[in-house]
Amino acid sequence: MKVVVTGAAGKIGRWTVRRLLDAGYQVIGTDKVLREESATEHFVQADLRDYGQACQVIMGADAVIHLANIPSDIRNTPQAIFENNMLVNFNVFEACKDWDIPKIVWASSETVMGYPFTVNELHYAPIDEEHPVAARSSYAMAKLLTEHLAGMYHDLAKKQIVALRFANIYEPDEYVNITTHWTEAEKDKQKKNLWAYCDVRDAANACLLALEKDSLGSSVFHITAADTILPDPSEELVRRFFPAVPFKRQLQGNETCMSIDKARNVLGYTPQYSWRNVLHEDGNPKAMPQDLYALSNV
Repeated sequence: MKVVVTGAAGKIGRWTVRRLLDAGYQVIGTDKVLREESATEHFVQADLRDYGQACQVIMGADAVIHLANIPSDIRNTPQAIFENNMLVNFNVFEACKDWDIPKIVWASSETVMGYPFTVNELHYAPIDEEHPVAARSSYAMAKLLTEHLAGMYHDLAKKQIVALRFANIYEPDEYVNITTHWTEAEKDKQKKNLWAYCDVRDAANACLLALEKDSLGSSVFHITAADTILPDPSEELVRRFFPAVPFKRQLQGNETCMSIDKARNVLGYTPQYSWRNVLHEDGNPKAMPQDLYALSNV
């Protein structure tokens, strides 16, 4: 099976390419940067803002995992982010339609839910895929509009299009810095996405799981770690920083406040990685084999 991974030199893309190769897939990687940034031997440097280049990369594929976007609100103007991301997303979906690609998996974001959350925008906890959306930046707007666009393309082409709402991606060697979020000021700041995060290896595995499932139509799934970035109990955090917000169900221990129940039940997604594999609850590092860090810069 031939899978095209866009954004193959990016943070999630590098790990997704490796995960697919390990699973036995033929992977065509594409990005605006050079091949040396990707593990696959089949790499095409392309600018997906050009529809012709998007078609050349995608034609002949059995599936596309689309991870190519400007990844955040920083370092670019709102106009540049929206223009780039919407055009790239449209071109990829259009090329997939025109070349009859049966499956698309693409990277949405937790930012469509209300990032940064305010008391008025958080309706309940934990938040699931049914929670109201409230895009508050050009990055989030492009992601939310692309979720709507995906539904339109599914209706038009009758192909499977799966959106994965990733949260705050961490690579293995970045966990040593996670304690910087444990100050009182940072706890308040990090409520902007309910203290959610996701290990890049779990993100890559979620892409594979979504690729291998059938009959998903146009679907959206939350993809996070099983826990939060803080050592505090999750219900205690919600009650402290969002005191008027009701609970849709009880949160257990340090459970993520961004529900991954749908991904667990439908995709079989089970997060394997946590900062707690690397650090003790007091922030001191655990003894770790170096091979857990070895791929962080691949």
